[in-house]
Amino acid sequence: MSNNRPVLPLSDARWQRDLAKLGDWLATQKGGVGTFYEFQRRTSALRLEHQGHAALLRLLGDMAGRFADTFDGEPLDVSVASDALETLASHLRRVAALKPDLWEDYLGLLNLVGITELVPDC
Repeated sequence: MSNNRPVLPLSDARWQRDLAKLGDWLATQKGGVGTFYEFQRRTSALRLEHQGHAALLRLLGDMAGRFADTFDGEPLDVSVASDALETLASHLRRVAALKPDLWEDYLGLLNLVGITELVPDC
């Protein structure tokens, strides 16, 4: 019996390259408010190129944007910024580790990202 389920676009080489570039860029950031706005901008641009991952990219970008909006013009504790950066990086690593035929894992990751808040006590 064959499995006629579509394969997730995770094995697309361009997606993998762009995901790695986003992760590499994030790893070089210090975590100021501008970092989170830039992450939001970058995920928005990637949504146009990788429409098969639009929901994931929207959720990640919106998460970063909410964080930046919360601290825009306010003091941002270094540990809070570091934790937020690590959370974003962790989500990107999870995406990179997903297997192309595991829809349940992808949906689980979408739900995890959907409920994650970078702002403490939200």
